[in-house]
Amino acid sequence: MIVKDSFSITLSKFSLVYQVILVLLIAILLFGIIGYAILAPTLSGYVKDLKGLGIGSALKDYLKSIFSGNGIQQDGTNEYYQSLVNIVKDIGVITKNHVGSIWGGIIAIIVLAVLFSVFYHMCLYTVTDTLHAFMSSDSEYGFLSNMIANLSKSFRFSLAYVGVSIGCMIIVVGLSLGIGFMLGAANNFLGIVGAYFTALLTLSIQRALFAGWMPAYIVSDLTIKESLALNFKMATKHFKDQLGVYFILYLATLILGIIVTICTFGFGIIIVWSLCAVLTQAHDMVNYYHYKGKKYYRDSQHVVDPTKKYKEAVLNDLIE
Repeated sequence: MIVKDSFSITLSKFSLVYQVILVLLIAILLFGIIGYAILAPTLSGYVKDLKGLGIGSALKDYLKSIFSGNGIQQDGTNEYYQSLVNIVKDIGVITKNHVGSIWGGIIAIIVLAVLFSVFYHMCLYTVTDTLHAFMSSDSEYGFLSNMIANLSKSFRFSLAYVGVSIGCMIIVVGLSLGIGFMLGAANNFLGIVGAYFTALLTLSIQRALFAGWMPAYIVSDLTIKESLALNFKMATKHFKDQLGVYFILYLATLILGIIVTICTFGFGIIIVWSLCAVLTQAHDMVNYYHYKGKKYYRDSQHVVDPTKKYKEAVLNDLIE
């Protein structure tokens, strides 16, 4: 019922997907320009020195020699392989000479990634608040006006959420790489598959643990700490169900994203990303409304009362 109503609400408010696509495109463009303006002068010397090594041509010659047999000397060594080894050594020397600018670039990338994540969660906050307006009273607010009106609240919440997410992401990356390397010792393909499924599982666990945080903050008008406490209370009752839903949803999104990306030469991933964002927020909201026993609009003609049986709760004529 919750999953079905989540899809129904997403379809009813499908315009949110287009709005998220537009916001993401603008954000990616702006952050891309800012990133280039910062990184270009910082890493220009390092990149210039790397280009002088001819890495691409050396790698190309080595790959050709493997299939053609050219470059194999009498002692069995491959001259192209030796050339590639020398280039790797030169890369190490060049990297050591530019270590200051490289660290500066890494720090800049991390800062930009954090800022983009904060902005993205502010966008999700706007999506969630817009869904709340629809579900609670069949009202509709403009996406941009909603974002501006809630700028302060969404910024504070996004900072807190991203702060928690960074810690979770470190765990996700650590576990994924660790299991990937362990399985990769036996088989490289198995290592890649293991790393991907570990990442999906740990991301699903993170989402299931914090699924009620944003809805509690918006719907119940609590403080960040109060909404986080209510979120954990809710998670203790619904964690197993939510974990399964998010794992399947993230797996389906990954598969669909790969297919769409290949078919659209990379552009379609933003569409899949935006659709997943709206659907997951709708699912969080439906789950929270059920937890609180609040009536909600599934679409403009039907109201659902979580305290009653499903057939009794879906009404053609809106009642109190």
